[in-house]
Amino acid sequence: MSLKDLLKGKLPQEKLTLLPGGFEVIGEIGIINIPSALDDEKYLIAQALASHRKDIRTVLRKVDKLKGEKRIGEFELLLGNTTGTLHRENGCIFQVDIAKTYFSGKLAFERNRISESAKDGENILVLFCGVGPFLIPIKKRRNVNITGLDNNPDACALFRKNAELNNIGADIILGDANLMADLFKKPFDRIVMPAPYSQDHFLMLACPILKSGGTIHFYTFKKDFEIPHFKRLLEEKGWHIDFYRDCGGVAPRVKRYVFDMQRR
Repeated sequence: MSLKDLLKGKLPQEKLTLLPGGFEVIGEIGIINIPSALDDEKYLIAQALASHRKDIRTVLRKVDKLKGEKRIGEFELLLGNTTGTLHRENGCIFQVDIAKTYFSGKLAFERNRISESAKDGENILVLFCGVGPFLIPIKKRRNVNITGLDNNPDACALFRKNAELNNIGADIILGDANLMADLFKKPFDRIVMPAPYSQDHFLMLACPILKSGGTIHFYTFKKDFEIPHFKRLLEEKGWHIDFYRDCGGVAPRVKRYVFDMQRR
């Protein structure tokens, strides 16, 4: 049931049309974009959301997009008293703080896909690793060595807690991905790069630390019409594209794409 259905009879039609089409749930937290024209109705909307989803105990209104090196959004607490929660996904449990770390449940399919494609014995690096949602499922499924790099100390601290919660071992490094070639002296079999918006330059920085024949899973944000040209650029720079897919919209006409690639 949509929010519009939930609020029929409680809001006039002209305000119903302003409601967002959906919302995200992370653990017990519902996250929603409410336009300023609905400021007077924001608490009513939060209550409707929580009444519809009994697993939601907190409702956050997203008031600003991700920004800064830590990729942290700005939120308004409409219901509940915490921005922290436990989120379950792909047979794993994650302690998350939405106000301190970046986390998106929208990548659950991708995280499972990559954990299935990993092979025993690999050394795997995830850049911008956050609280560990890419690496922990891989380690639980495969006999691999995992390393995570993030420049957010809160994310690294939560990753350590999540490694303990899931009974796995991980190398967790607080550092700048721009310096990855200096931080890592041995190359990796597989690198996962859920890179920040408009930060495609990290792909070439990863080349020196990717083994010959190794695989990189590179995430980027593009409009549909940009993809053919972007594919040509990747191939011209020596990448062989094994697979790519659109992972869903993030803004008007903009989608997140993943490219699974190897160096030629």
